[in-house]
Amino acid sequence: MRTSAVPMLAAAFLTLALVPAQVAGGGGLTSNVVFVPWKILDQGESPPAGMLVLYWIPASRNEFRHSELLTYRPLTTYSPQCVAMSVVRVDDQKTIARLDAGGKLPIAVLTGEDGSVLGSVENEKGALHAAAVDKLLRDTITAREASLDRDLDDAPKKLDAGNRDAAVALYRRVWEQRCLFPRHAREAERALKKLGVPPVAVAAQ
Repeated sequence: MRTSAVPMLAAAFLTLALVPAQVAGGGGLTSNVVFVPWKILDQGESPPAGMLVLYWIPASRNEFRHSELLTYRPLTTYSPQCVAMSVVRVDDQKTIARLDAGGKLPIAVLTGEDGSVLGSVENEKGALHAAAVDKLLRDTITAREASLDRDLDDAPKKLDAGNRDAAVALYRRVWEQRCLFPRHAREAERALKKLGVPPVAVAAQ
């Protein structure tokens, strides 16, 4: 995709974003088409906020317009869970370098809240498969949930051993993941209140 094609890519995306959940096709309307809430990241723009950030770097305008990543329904479920989804322009070399994605387009890269790369999905013979991207997200979230479960199990043991500070640290770590895991966060918040650590104090950390 040449630099001159970037505005066309943005226009194509914005057009898709404005199409309702029914699109013209064949002789009439095809229902149940849902668009993944991708947002184009402009050069120089700060990385989007999110507990997880999924970046998609298309190799060309044509690949972008025809990719299954635009309408793969399972990917639509992550945005409400504090997962930001950004399309990186092919000429945004600074972001591509930060994501260690040079020479691998198209590619999807998943980062944490601090910007660290957690994983990536490379293309297979030029095709970036949505199912593989979905698996990366699911596996990452599942691993985080398992880690929080361990923290919630370990915190009472720390208290029993007389290590209150360690228990508070574990509960705080769980609470900080409240956007992705509200149920775990509520349990941690209740425990913190019992320990005399109000939620407002946790939020200030």
